[in-house]
Amino acid sequence: MVNEQIVNKKNMSELNKIEEIGDNLKQYLMLNFEIVKLQATERASVFGAFLVSTIVVGVTSFLFVFTLSIGLGFYLSALLGNAWAGFAIIAAFYFVLAIIFFLGRKKMIEKPLRDKIIRKLLGN
Repeated sequence: MVNEQIVNKKNMSELNKIEEIGDNLKQYLMLNFEIVKLQATERASVFGAFLVSTIVVGVTSFLFVFTLSIGLGFYLSALLGNAWAGFAIIAAFYFVLAIIFFLGRKKMIEKPLRDKIIRKLLGN
């Protein structure tokens, strides 16, 4: 009878330890999940801020270049004494620039942009 009580106490003690390990494991998994969720939120917010700031800078730069191009077109037209010549020169410049960007788009635009996005998303 006394031996049975000792064995029962020992079994209960082992069961309590197993339950405690299970609870600790459950708590550990929940904390890891929260950490992953917070890291994903941080990366998403960093990438979102990068994206919005890039769009704002891009739109502002576009408006600057657009307005400058119109002004330069009028200036060249007045300088050459021909209403369309200044704008034709500006258009030809942008055409050549577009061809250069098209031919080198993978090396000059796609790869650096892809690498920058990956660095922002991975937090490096």
